[in-house]
Amino acid sequence: MYLRTILFSALVLFCTSTALAQRPGPEFWRKVGCEPLEPRTKLEAIEDRHSTVVVKGFTRITTVDVRGVRIDAIEMRELGNAARAKGLVVVLREGGERPDDNRAFVDYEEIDPLLNAIDAIARVDETATKLTGFEARYKTQGDLEIGVFRQTTRGTAVILTTGICDRATATLSLDDLAKVRAMIQEAKARLDEIR
Repeated sequence: MYLRTILFSALVLFCTSTALAQRPGPEFWRKVGCEPLEPRTKLEAIEDRHSTVVVKGFTRITTVDVRGVRIDAIEMRELGNAARAKGLVVVLREGGERPDDNRAFVDYEEIDPLLNAIDAIARVDETATKLTGFEARYKTQGDLEIGVFRQTTRGTAVILTTGICDRATATLSLDDLAKVRAMIQEAKARLDEIR
């Protein structure tokens, strides 16, 4: 009787240990601690799908060049499904020893509010507050952040930021911000052509 109990316990232990040692499938994978568990944009939702074919179409906007900033008009769809999204991908490249890219998705529905925010931010200056310094920021759902702040006593600077964990930043002038706005406007026009 004692031998049977030991053999049965060993068999149960052997069977359960192999089941516990298996890795969970993609539906159980957790994102990095500082990334949100749910996608915040439609583009992120389609890109994060598992066990399906995702088709991406994109056009890089190259008519204007801003150092360290790339903007693509993008369309994503899932084969065999009606799921489709379009918008922008804003990529910032940080220099240094190891150049690194970081991107932010902007859904099509967010483009017009983003353009309006850029117009409003570009007009902010020292008259916006009675205090000596000022700052104005706008952030999209996909973590593209645009900020304007007082850099010197007479100068205003712009900072673009993408990402959550490994944030990338680019410091621009107001003229560069106008170029970024023109790139976004052109990307929106490209997306309007594919309706």
